[in-house]
Amino acid sequence: MNAPHHSADTPVMRQFLDIKRQFADAIVMFRMGDFYEMFFDDAITVAPVLEIAVTTRDKGEVENPVPMAGVPYHAIGGYLRTLVERGFKVAICEQMETPEQARLRKGPNKIVRREVVRVVTPGVLVDEEHLRGEEPNYLVALVHDAAGTYGLGVLDISCGEFFVMTCEGAGAVRAALSRLAPREIVCEPGLHPWLGLELGPLCPRLEGRDPAAVGAAQLARVKRLREESGGEALVPVEERAAALALAYAEDTQPGQTLLLHRLRRQAFEAHLVLDDASLRNLEVFRTLRDGQRKGSLLWAVDATRTAMGARLLRAWLGAPLRALGAIRERHDAIEALLAEPRVRGDLQDRLRDVRDIARLAARARLGTVSPRELAALRQSLAALPGVAELLGELARRRAPLLTEGPVPGDMSAGAGSKSQAEAARLPVLLDLGEDLLQDVHAALVRLLVDDPPAHQRDGGMIRAGADAELDRQLGLRDGGREALAAIEARERERTGIANLRVQHNRVFGYYIEVLKTQLSRVPAEYVRKQTTANAERYVTAELAEHETAVLGAVAAALEREQQLFTALREQVSAAGDRLLAVAEALARLDVLAGLAEIAESHAYVRPDMVEEPVLDIEEGRHPVVERMLDAGRFVPNNLSLRASTTASGGAGRLALLTGPNMGGKSTAMRMAALVAILAHAGAFVPAVRARVGVVDRVFTRVGAADDLGRGESTFMVEMREAAQILSQATPRSLVLLDEIGRGTATYDGLALAWAITEFLHDQIGCRALFATHYHELTQLQARLVGLRNAHVTVHEERGSIVFLHRVEPGPAERSYGIQVGRLAGLPASVLRRAQKLLTRLEQAQGEARPMPQLDLFTPPAPAPQPVDAVPPPLAAILADLRALHPDELSPRNAHEALRRLHERLVAVEGGAGGHVL
Repeated sequence: MNAPHHSADTPVMRQFLDIKRQFADAIVMFRMGDFYEMFFDDAITVAPVLEIAVTTRDKGEVENPVPMAGVPYHAIGGYLRTLVERGFKVAICEQMETPEQARLRKGPNKIVRREVVRVVTPGVLVDEEHLRGEEPNYLVALVHDAAGTYGLGVLDISCGEFFVMTCEGAGAVRAALSRLAPREIVCEPGLHPWLGLELGPLCPRLEGRDPAAVGAAQLARVKRLREESGGEALVPVEERAAALALAYAEDTQPGQTLLLHRLRRQAFEAHLVLDDASLRNLEVFRTLRDGQRKGSLLWAVDATRTAMGARLLRAWLGAPLRALGAIRERHDAIEALLAEPRVRGDLQDRLRDVRDIARLAARARLGTVSPRELAALRQSLAALPGVAELLGELARRRAPLLTEGPVPGDMSAGAGSKSQAEAARLPVLLDLGEDLLQDVHAALVRLLVDDPPAHQRDGGMIRAGADAELDRQLGLRDGGREALAAIEARERERTGIANLRVQHNRVFGYYIEVLKTQLSRVPAEYVRKQTTANAERYVTAELAEHETAVLGAVAAALEREQQLFTALREQVSAAGDRLLAVAEALARLDVLAGLAEIAESHAYVRPDMVEEPVLDIEEGRHPVVERMLDAGRFVPNNLSLRASTTASGGAGRLALLTGPNMGGKSTAMRMAALVAILAHAGAFVPAVRARVGVVDRVFTRVGAADDLGRGESTFMVEMREAAQILSQATPRSLVLLDEIGRGTATYDGLALAWAITEFLHDQIGCRALFATHYHELTQLQARLVGLRNAHVTVHEERGSIVFLHRVEPGPAERSYGIQVGRLAGLPASVLRRAQKLLTRLEQAQGEARPMPQLDLFTPPAPAPQPVDAVPPPLAAILADLRALHPDELSPRNAHEALRRLHERLVAVEGGAGGHVL
């Protein structure tokens, strides 16, 4: 038969092209034997990314060979991770039968059947090597209606988490997406440009899907799942978002069923909202400097022992609660664990043995869990009875408090009327439940070997004695191998060939190998099979018979092992919902125990949570900065804000903070916000005492940075963020403003800062901290009843300053900018010049009229006059300088003229007592 005109015109290539048409937007990794091959444009595209060579099929034998690139099947994990990290969508096409099975099929088509078994994108990763244990892997489906309401369907198929939320307006969507940090967003293509602009460089992979094309089956499943989960029915925009997320995820897992643990509704109004600016500026998850986890709030308070706990802690900090009852339940649990440090320590030790049960259960449902991962699940389930016993001991140790003695470990500043019986009862959050999955654990113990292999393909997973049929096949296999060893010993003795060996390879099976130096002793009944450089290989009828028995037993044993492992995996899959319930309880225990450990180790206290809009902090500390400094070096500070219409007890609702750079203004402001966030998340806080009124949103305008992606300058970014705060803040909000107005001309900036301060005070009336270098704003305390001046203190001696990092009442005397410049190492001549200029400017300002109340709607004041006129001697020098014609002067004459002018200028300065301004 002649070769085809085009190497794509073969049965295998036609099979590939049929599959590629179904997955045109993906890189198709096509399994062929021991390799995954990529063809045509796929090969050309990924070869430089994976650093592999591009070759061709049937090179030199056809006119148009097909480009091809491949990777070994056993190494696909690393290559797949690289492709996904680079934003590719990858379809994994597997062989669904062996070549032998294909040849036995009736009909002319003998090509091995292949199917796409999963599509891999960033939002649907499930393999452990592709995921970060401490972070979720969210896929978000985004839909909207004509009224501008957005629905978000949020799904993490790696652990079964599924919830929906509603956002009103673009700002709320951006805040939600910044908190969730999804790996992939599915939405109609028309939203892609807007999302790219809103999220900038943090925008994840975008997948275009029409929400209207979602089938009725997914909508029905969403409704059923919501009914089973309890709670209110979803609004249409939420249903469509959930159905879109579910449909996309199911499309990536053909033939599989996702493990979903309830469908929750995350109400926007139930949580303290942190927008993208606040998450970034307060460094809740990552640092501003280098985007690392170390140095963030999450890092500072994370003492979890499991990956499940680490993810839950992240969720608590990103979406703190607003319901006082739920917050106090978390505080009660931490308080109970603080009261029993030994039990807590033992509990955390037990949790160290627990792997990521949620993700293991999800992989079991998807059929990708490995034998070694099931062994990890077995180890995790073995820890459950010990955890349950410790919780029982905790309950027994609290029981005597119902009848006698005070409640120990009560660090609350306002636990108040809580009865002794209520305090002694074990908090509901410290409950593991009654189902410890002993049946699943028993099955794993009975079937799996102690140290199973990483993959199931080669067997060796099932324990001896677990299955009679497997034991029989293994006996036949091992007996055949013993018979082969006996044949080798007998043939050595019979032929006198001492180095005769019975060996095996995948091509020729079992054979007898004889070195060429011994060929004269080879019996006549040996049939030569292969010649090598140093030996000849033979087979005999007896050897062939035993080979058939051994290989048959090996294949039968492997097939039986695969059946037993599949049944075990399905048993774990069937227990998926139970496993997720236990995983949820363990994660909660882990977070609470970790927060108790942090509270004990770093002297955190239980905040008094109240409805009243106050923020009273005594000796508060920044949780991250404190950890970064040597013990005892951090200087704590007090703060008192009350969002009331009139000042109460000396406290105001707006604190105007002045003082030098590096003095601690930003640290004190961030401390206040982080204390509020921790308190609402249910954690204890770094302070001696704290009373925190419910906050609905935290806003921050901190730092200076432009936004090149939007074409916005530093000042434009500052004004845009300020505008969002003024339009969205409520009397329940907490606002932090740092150096508003510094990005423009002095009087423009001052006017804007003044007007923004009045608006915050008069129109919004929220708790706010405003750090500024505009000392003119300190005059506002006389006319704004809820504003209080405060400053960071310094010690000055002989022109040098020492930052004391203490916040005290009243305005700062000055900003100490020149002293800070000295600390930074500016040249002495620059500092002297700056000091003289500052003195003259202060004198000029002192001679001017006092600044009246600013009003942005009054006519502008006349332009300021020059500081002083040019002195006559200097005017004469300038006139002589203008009269010079440099092009007409020789070098010597130019030098002489410059020398004379310099001497006259020095003489004028000397007579004026310094530099002339």
